[in-house]
Parts: sequence; structure tokens; C-alpha cells
Amino acid sequence: MKLEVIIKNNVYYDSVSLMQISKTVESHEDIEKAMVGMGTAMNKELLENAGLINQAALNAQPSDLIIAYTTTSDKLTPEEISSLVDAQLNKQDSNATSTSVQAPKTIPNAIKRYPEINFAQISVSGTYAAQEARKALNNGLHVMLFSDNVSVEDEIELKSLAHAKGLLMMGPDCGTAIINSVGLGFSNEITPGDIGIIGASGTGTQETSVLIDKYGGGCSQVLGTGGRDLSKEVGGSMMLDCLAALAKDEKTKIITLISKPPVEEIADKIIEASRNVEKQVVICFINDRQRENLNTITFTSTLEDAARLSVQLSTGKVKELANELSSKEILENAALLPSQKYVRGLYCGGTLCDESASIFHNAMPETTFSNVGKVNRLQTIGVSQGNTFLDMGDDTFTVGKPHPMIEPSLRNERFLKEALDPETAVVLFDVELGYGSHKDPAGEVIPAIVEAQTKLQALGRHVVMIAYVLGTEKDKQIYSVQVAELKNLGVIVANSNAQAAKCALDIIRNK
Repeated sequence: MKLEVIIKNNVYYDSVSLMQISKTVESHEDIEKAMVGMGTAMNKELLENAGLINQAALNAQPSDLIIAYTTTSDKLTPEEISSLVDAQLNKQDSNATSTSVQAPKTIPNAIKRYPEINFAQISVSGTYAAQEARKALNNGLHVMLFSDNVSVEDEIELKSLAHAKGLLMMGPDCGTAIINSVGLGFSNEITPGDIGIIGASGTGTQETSVLIDKYGGGCSQVLGTGGRDLSKEVGGSMMLDCLAALAKDEKTKIITLISKPPVEEIADKIIEASRNVEKQVVICFINDRQRENLNTITFTSTLEDAARLSVQLSTGKVKELANELSSKEILENAALLPSQKYVRGLYCGGTLCDESASIFHNAMPETTFSNVGKVNRLQTIGVSQGNTFLDMGDDTFTVGKPHPMIEPSLRNERFLKEALDPETAVVLFDVELGYGSHKDPAGEVIPAIVEAQTKLQALGRHVVMIAYVLGTEKDKQIYSVQVAELKNLGVIVANSNAQAAKCALDIIRNK
């Protein structure tokens, strides 16, 4: 096996673009594994963990592009791979810019050219992210900071600066927002309406907005805070500022807050601020302890309940969705063997994984394991125990690779492994549609489904496969098309993530 490292000095591309190019390089028939990324300390650590590091990569500067790969071919030359990367980079440049007007390279130049702008979405290396966000705020722009690897100290400083200037500082690590019906990051095409969402979890916010759409409601604004906002250190500062903003927004009638359970003192702060809002507020601290409703505040513990209640308060009625999940009927048709007694959940969306694991943990605490959330931790990430729920977007799975919402086929190898485990009764998985996601995420998991079903048939076993498709009919991937792809293979498709998990739980209990 031969390691090759190519350094391109003084160029910059965002991490999402480079993740996609990494996948293209790795798909080359003569390459075993590859990573294309900027020469940041974090990327060097990822390269080292993947066995793709040498002295040239170690010497690279944050402004240098690193192309690292391993190959067994003597015919494959670095020049060929360099040309492949250049072609992909040039393709993205041509898609991102007009044929006649070069896009501005800096925030000050963008403001100079477009003085009417009031919002900046920032997705750069964590080394530079805080610096760029500071520039935007000092120029009077609201900020959505998609980048992660920003220190807590910088986050606190940026949010304090934004508060002083009357601006929103969404992030760092803010993955989802919909501003005036424009989707940013990972988001979906949602019907406009009067429900405003403030979310401290990306896929949890997506799930809530999608369910609101399905239940017949619509969203005015969807604001992200970043996953760390409700930590003790940050103190929920952006959720509080977003709450104040939506309280004044004439388009917003109902305000829905989404987060994993914060520490009690921060929860109290959010609840107290919500009591002072003259609008109905729905609060979903996912799988939180039961809390008593207040005059204008209603608490829920699942995203599904938060969406239903928000639509009920908004429109006075909720569109009922057909429930095709009958655990009793599924069990009768499945003919599961006595050895098949566990559920294996494989998720691209971290919050969806956490919600499902929590549902199981409440019912079966001793046999529920995950790599995330407040349940039993797996002893070894590569070996499932009991009912296992894996967040496949966790860093342990994405070293040098795109996030599985961008490239869901990364889950396929583990999907096949879990389906063929003699103890597996149900494989539970999610499919995310919308902006930022793969163009055909259901299609990407189909090869693993077909291979698993073929091998299981030869072994005389059947495994129940339950999916949740997060998306709307208006998304570019088209919800009904994605659902049909899965149902054609006998996959059971749930109307919500919670519904999928509860059905799987019923199957295990009844069996």
C-alpha cells in the first residue's frame, strides 16, 4: 500500500465542498481511502487517525489544501489525482459564480457590492470562523455560523457582541435555519405559516418543521442556536435573543422551542423568559422529565408531540396521517426466530438517534446502548450490544469522510452487518431529504437492503426494516418518491421518528 500526499498552497475551499470531493477521489478504482481537506490542526488529526499523514501534510499551513490517499497501483500518478481534484474544484467554482461577475471573496467586499444585505452564512475552517463572524457582526449583519470547532470562549464573546448590537448569532455548529422561507444548511421546503421554531439541535429542528408541514401548519421563521447554546457556560443566550425576536415578529403567532434537556438552571431561565412572552409557547426538551404546563406554555417530550400541539394552537385542527404501523400485524408476517430479539438503529441524524434511544431507554434501560445521549455507552463502537442506536454522523464514523446526510451510503456496510446479526429482529433507520442532503438518499441505502434481504433469505431468516423519511413533498428529492423506493422493497415507513421507534419497541416487547 502506497501513501501519496499532494499539497496545494494558498487555496481555500469550504469543508462541505471538500468532503464531497473526498468521496469522488475515494471512489477511484485504484484508491483505497482518501481525504481532501485544508491543513488545519483538526484535519491533520483526522489524517493521522486515518493513516493518511506524512511530513508534508504535517508541515502544511491552514491555508494549504491537502490531498492524501493510499493506492496499490503503480500506474496511478499524483498528477492524475491532482487533475481530478482540480476538475472538481473548478466545477464547483463555475456553479457558484456567474459567468460575468466574480463573487466577492470577503465580507467587507460583499457588503460594498450589496449594501442592502443584512445576513451572513459562514462555513469556513474553525480556525477562521470566529474571526469572520466577528467581521459580519461588526458590519451589522445577522450571522448563521455553520462551522464547528469554535471555542466556547469565542462563542460567548460573539453572542455577547451580537446581543449588544441587536443581532442574531446563530451557531457555531448551527446546521439548520429557514429565514423568510429561504432554507439554510440542512433544511426542508416548508409551507409558510405562523409557527416560529427556535432549535438547539439541527435534525430535531428539521423534524419538527417537517411534521408541522405534514400536520397542516406552516412556519414563519426557523432559527438555530447551535448545539452548545443551552450549556451552562453559554447560558442559552441565543435562544433568549431568538425568543425576544419572535415575540416581536408580526408573522409569528406560536413559538416552539426545541432542545435536548438543558441543565436545570438554564431550563428555568428559558421557561421564565417564555412566561413573559405574550404568545403561546411550546417547549420540547427532548425526553425531559415531566413538567407542569403554565398559562401560555405547554411542555412536550417528543418532537412529534411538539409539532402536533404547535399546529393545533395555530390552526385549531391537525391533519391526521394514516398510521400503517401495526406491530401485531408486522410480527405475524415476520416469523422472527427466538434468537432475534433486538433492534439496531442506524441514523444519519444525531437528534433522531438520540430521541429513539431515549424512547427505548425509558422502557428497556438495561438493554439500550448508544454512542450518543444519556443511555448506556457501547463498550466498542464497532460491536452492537442489545438494542443499539448509532449516530453515524459522529466523528468516530466520519474521519476524512462527508457526513452521512450528504453521503448516506457510508452507512451501508454497517447496515448489512446488523441485518445479518442472528440477534437482530429490526433494523431501524432514517432518510433525510432537503437542502444539503444527498440527491437520492433512499436510493443510496437500497443496495444494502437488497443484499441483506437476499442473504437473509438464503439463511432462512427475516428481519423487519423500519424507516423514517424526514422530508416534504416539496423537497427536491420528493417525499413520495423516496417513500415508494423503500416500500417497493418491503420496508415499513413511519410518519415520524418517534412513531418508528415506538413501533420497533412494540415488536420487541410483544415478541
